[in-house]
Amino acid sequence: MRVFGRVPADAADDPARADADAGADAADGPRADVGNGPRAHAHAVTARLRICTFLALLPVALYTAACLVYNAPDSPAKSRIQGAVAHVMQPYFWQDWQLFGPTPGSNDDLIYLTVRMRTAGSDQVVQTSPVEIEQAIDRAPRAFPLNPTKLPGIPLAFDAAANRYARMVTDFKKLPAAQRKAAQADLDKQYVPEFQEIQRFLSARAATMYPGADIVSVKAAFKTRPIIPFSKRYVIPKPEEKSKGILETSWMDYVPGVAR
Repeated sequence: MRVFGRVPADAADDPARADADAGADAADGPRADVGNGPRAHAHAVTARLRICTFLALLPVALYTAACLVYNAPDSPAKSRIQGAVAHVMQPYFWQDWQLFGPTPGSNDDLIYLTVRMRTAGSDQVVQTSPVEIEQAIDRAPRAFPLNPTKLPGIPLAFDAAANRYARMVTDFKKLPAAQRKAAQADLDKQYVPEFQEIQRFLSARAATMYPGADIVSVKAAFKTRPIIPFSKRYVIPKPEEKSKGILETSWMDYVPGVAR
């Protein structure tokens, strides 16, 4: 007679059931080893995931460390590794954050180009009047908005370099007279790449402005001019915009072929 609700007897209490279970196991064959089952596969996946996570986070950790060192105050420890950090940060992540200032600019940066050239049919060298070239370059992207030129970034970089150079020259006046000459020589050596780029750029602009001329040398004068605020632009008489000189280069030899 079958009784509902009865708890099944344990195999140890029922010899007949134990024999039946043993026969079933023998018919199924040997069991798979636990080490080759799903748990071992899960361990392999976890190990690969950890390696991939480590490799993905390693560049983030290195970049974070470079940011901390790059923005840390100057110290002997920073000076020892500053070169390696600059190679990581400057080519890819450095920007002139003055472009994104919360307030509009208060000054216009100007570059005046002066050219010496030989007159046709003689060896006489004449000098042109200074011509402002940066404003025209700044307006160049408007000529083709779909693919604007990146040329304005070049004088922008030159303006920044000229301002840094001028500030350091001004600081040299605080040094003892015996140290100024050596400090100026070190500064000029440090800025050789910047002035070589300025020389090539001015040569290209001179060739564009005076096509076919026998150009001898070029010179640049960096100036700044205050921008009249909107509240004063309609005042009568109109406020005068006076430019202030920042830096004037020496005469630099013309570099032919750079305008091509």
